[in-house]
Amino acid sequence: MATSNGSRYHCHPILATFVRDYPEQALGVVKHIVTWITDRKAFGPAEINKRCCYLLPNYNIQAFPKELTTLSRVSGQEHKAMCCILLGLIVDILLPGGHSPHHLISAVRAILDFLYLAQYGSHTMATHQLLDNVLQCFHENKDVFVDLDIQSNFNIPKIHSLIHYSSSIALFGTTDNYNTEQLEHLHIDFAKDAYWVTNKKHKFPQMTKWLEH
Repeated sequence: MATSNGSRYHCHPILATFVRDYPEQALGVVKHIVTWITDRKAFGPAEINKRCCYLLPNYNIQAFPKELTTLSRVSGQEHKAMCCILLGLIVDILLPGGHSPHHLISAVRAILDFLYLAQYGSHTMATHQLLDNVLQCFHENKDVFVDLDIQSNFNIPKIHSLIHYSSSIALFGTTDNYNTEQLEHLHIDFAKDAYWVTNKKHKFPQMTKWLEH
């Protein structure tokens, strides 16, 4: 497969069962972050939803005219779109009681920086060190969610998995070498598209015949 820097690599999706699978694991962290910042003990759903509705149409970002907190079955593309606007939505909101959101914003920014760094198509020693630094920044500021009584602990598998990204990249190369995104995309061609051309009865022989052509 070709990466963003023009290099070509062998893709090893089977490794994704043992190493960090971007985007499946990393983008799952976004779901937790959105849940935490929209908690009423933080910024609350009403303020976040209102700011989403105020976003003007833009070619570079996806707007969420409906309430962000009411979305269900959020896709990977929608999670990526949330990452583009999340920091801008909360950067000037005060916490309840007029308290400074410095630590909360620092934690959110660190996670977003980590997610973008994790999907680089090539790494240097500098970017590899930066990946470790932003993760350390998140851990230094994450206790704000405990202080706000939003979380009691961070025993969350997807949060824990972030510490293994750096070693996985060092051992196996960039994350586009071993993620499952390519195979999941093939599911559209080999399963969904094939299913819709059947009459929904005795579908498997019809799907197989359609795929053979």
